[in-house]
Amino acid sequence: MVSAVILVQNATPDTIIQFQDQLANDLPMKKGKWNFAFRIFKNNPYAIPKEVADQESQNPESKFMYTLSPSYIPGTTATLINGRSVGLFSSTIKEEASELGLQTECIPDQHLDLGATTGLNDPFDILVNQKLQSLWTQKQLVKGDGGQIYELENGNLCIRTSNIFLHGSFKGLLIQVEISEKSIRMKNTTISDLISRILKKYGISEGNVCSDVLDSHLPDKYGDLCWQYSRILDF
Repeated sequence: MVSAVILVQNATPDTIIQFQDQLANDLPMKKGKWNFAFRIFKNNPYAIPKEVADQESQNPESKFMYTLSPSYIPGTTATLINGRSVGLFSSTIKEEASELGLQTECIPDQHLDLGATTGLNDPFDILVNQKLQSLWTQKQLVKGDGGQIYELENGNLCIRTSNIFLHGSFKGLLIQVEISEKSIRMKNTTISDLISRILKKYGISEGNVCSDVLDSHLPDKYGDLCWQYSRILDF
């Protein structure tokens, strides 16, 4: 999958309606609503590694952790530390997801039987906020609310839109574009050109665009997406 995240900071009700009308012309399949929470944490400067504790009164290295929890993968958090993918933490087991009819990343039954899980009942970002405050301090919480999911081009293109709020204030419209590897658009083109053509076709022209990936040779679906959010939602 190829993804890109766009932030339209000067969005108004009129521009949002205009964009939705543009999508409606292509008869998309509406796949429901969604929201997300994007948190930025900074390491506690007084949590000092043992090897430098005798020489330093504060940790000489500043680290930032980013967590992304979208509602369309319930109970799951994608996590990055200093631009490196750490993991996709889920508190949903496969049996439970099947019973509830959830289409989400979940803990396989075999992992559960072997005890190869985090053992968490709450999403990972909530755990960090409540139990790991001695290591990480939350600096910012960006929320996406009132989101819509549109599926186009026979399911090969997914566009998600969401209103962005920081400290309760509206900060703009976020547009998340996902292109399936099965799409004919993927042939003989670069990612940047592919994203540019799609944005132009659907009238997504004004805003900051990020389609960067962590490693061009090693795709990381949720790690890349979390990285793109970290670059775009840098208020």
